[in-house]
Amino acid sequence: MFKRKERDEETQNVLKIRKTTPTDDTVEAQREEEETQREEVAAGPSEATTGIRLLAGSVTDAMEATALTFNMHFIDIYVCSWGPRDDGAEMDGPHSLTARALRQGTHEGRGGKGSVFVWAAGNGGMQCDHCGADGYVNSIYTIAIGAVTQTGRPAHFGEPCPGVMAVTLTGASVGSPLPMVTVTSVEGGCVTHFPGTSSAAPIAAGILALVLEVNPELTWRDVQHLIANTAQIPVPKEPGWNINAAGYHVHHRYGFGLLDAGLMVQHATRFNTVSPQRKCMKEVTPHPTRILSPGGVVSVDIESDACRGRKNEINTVEHVQVRVSISAVCRGDLSISLASPAGTVSLLLDRRPNDASTAGLKNWTLMTLHCWGEQPQGLWTFQVTDHRGTVLSYSRPSDEASGALLRVTLILYGTYHPHRAVHEGPLQSVVSMGSRHPVPHRGLQPNRDPTLELIDWIHQMERGGKIQAADITLPARHKMLKSSGDLALDEQTLKKPLKSSKALQLHQTDEAQKASTGSRPSDVKELHETKTIMENLDRVKRSLPLRTLRDITNTLQIQEEQQDGGTGGRGGSRQQAAN
Repeated sequence: MFKRKERDEETQNVLKIRKTTPTDDTVEAQREEEETQREEVAAGPSEATTGIRLLAGSVTDAMEATALTFNMHFIDIYVCSWGPRDDGAEMDGPHSLTARALRQGTHEGRGGKGSVFVWAAGNGGMQCDHCGADGYVNSIYTIAIGAVTQTGRPAHFGEPCPGVMAVTLTGASVGSPLPMVTVTSVEGGCVTHFPGTSSAAPIAAGILALVLEVNPELTWRDVQHLIANTAQIPVPKEPGWNINAAGYHVHHRYGFGLLDAGLMVQHATRFNTVSPQRKCMKEVTPHPTRILSPGGVVSVDIESDACRGRKNEINTVEHVQVRVSISAVCRGDLSISLASPAGTVSLLLDRRPNDASTAGLKNWTLMTLHCWGEQPQGLWTFQVTDHRGTVLSYSRPSDEASGALLRVTLILYGTYHPHRAVHEGPLQSVVSMGSRHPVPHRGLQPNRDPTLELIDWIHQMERGGKIQAADITLPARHKMLKSSGDLALDEQTLKKPLKSSKALQLHQTDEAQKASTGSRPSDVKELHETKTIMENLDRVKRSLPLRTLRDITNTLQIQEEQQDGGTGGRGGSRQQAAN
């Protein structure tokens, strides 16, 4: 179905979304005008949608490139629910013309603000496929979307990789009586079961349409930053969550988490455009060639100064790519990982039991988003591991080498912030339920915001099951408040319980009632001090990544409930709140 709608003269931020899905196969790209006036149900408001016929037959590089740049000054979001076969054996991505089209769209589309390309992350989970083998997902210009069920857990068909940016809901899990995503068909009917990441990507596009409607000046990179800063953790207990050195929650299946339409729209209205993108590369050609023995590991250390002192210097990472050439006896037996200087490990490509190819990897580009916000200077560790026997259909002599690492290039994308926060010293500890847990030295990264370190360790200890909730020690609380600027707080004020906004409101109401009866409140000073702390805390909040706001709020509520004996509210622990 092809529907065209002109922009509203009164509302210039009406959006157009181009959907290219498998259901477009039977759609003629050019129809008579009277045949195109059908209504579509869209996830975002005031939209017009256009379907471009692409998958009806053989698809060439030129066809893909043409589709991805079609009307790029009028189409804001391109939704692509297609990619390489999800059979766990194919390894393919955009060829030269399509890669150029993606780059052109983000640089020239939407009047120079950049087209937004939303891509389905792949449905090869049942085939043990990995989206590191999908070159469209590995592009910095695409937003790869995965899928979760109604329980918030990863869909069984989803593919993991560190290139997944976020997830959306695609309906019930297998065997559940609950419905799947329901959509209109190209013939105007109703499809009650539209599964897969092919349905997750259009839902994400609708959410992004809402975002661009409230702020059409956002660039393609602004949109990605909003996702990274606002995505939610649907299931905190799901194994695999990690917190990187910049305080971002990342997962190989969830990306940054579940898209939150309300939060994204809320923050889009006041989002400041990010600094210009910079690119820095470091190529390493091992001498002699590093041979990969059967069941062995080859590691290469890449020392990067992130182009320090040059015009493309980077001190805050966004995307990290690795372009690699590896000869391999059996490609499916290999896994590839990258560790950042801060210790964040990304599994760029996992072993694939169905991939018996002997082609290896030739200038293949892998990508991770898991280092987002980290500092790039330092030692990066690239590692290739041979898992001999993963591909059962392929047999080889026991003494045959598994391959060789020929060349690896580290490609950093990010920005430069001249006034990045400087680490002031070690935190004392995180205390909860009467136990004291020292903050390990490896958690103290240079040039880290101390508040982010505190919140990071609350989450890491919580994830490890060592604590149920988080109380902040006085030294750490002092550091948190001081990190917001020059605060004139004496030690007596700092020793008072830090009340939540709700407690403060109740206190204010109580004081108002006392004033109305003519009695003079006896604790005006305490109220003033509490208000001062809350105001300063608000200043801290505004300086943090958006995802940490709920963590501080939850901590304050937990403290209040523990002080009140654990009654009322959501219970005395964050574990209970999460359940």
